Amino acid sequence: MATTLEDLVMYHEIAQVKYRYLRALDTHDWDLMRSTFTEDACCWYSGGKYSFRGRDNVVDFLAKLILPSFIASHIIMHPELKRTGSDAAEGIWRLQDIVHFTEPNNVFENFPIKGGEEMTGAGYYYDEYQRVNGEWLIKSTGYERIFEAVNPRDGLRKFHLDVSPTLGVYIPEK
Repeated sequence: MATTLEDLVMYHEIAQVKYRYLRALDTHDWDLMRSTFTEDACCWYSGGKYSFRGRDNVVDFLAKLILPSFIASHIIMHPELKRTGSDAAEGIWRLQDIVHFTEPNNVFENFPIKGGEEMTGAGYYYDEYQRVNGEWLIKSTGYERIFEAVNPRDGLRKFHLDVSPTLGVYIPEK
């Protein structure tokens, strides 16, 4: 089956919403995050360990997990996108992330986060998308890890983390 111009536009628009989702995650922009989901969205993180339904529940969970002391960079690549209906699609994305914890975080049960740790990981996101009023949004998102590694703070004695107060958000001078 040949790829159509409409398919290419769909791929681009879905990539844009997924990129906004990750930018919102890394910059702690919960209003932007909310704008990437359908109202009935669901998420499942850490292989389903954390699952939520409804846009507000999803965003509330992420805002509680990703405290100001959770400094992260999430990178996705190698999208495998396919249309499943006129206003529906699925996607698989390769994920790589790195997180610096500048303070304790008790959400992570596998690793006691006391502050100063660095977590790196890789996995795959599995998403469903829905076009609502002409805009592609995330209907479902979740990931399965390939690995997750936490370097304890005592292993990072010579490490210095310089965090920008804007978390990568450009603020033009007036």
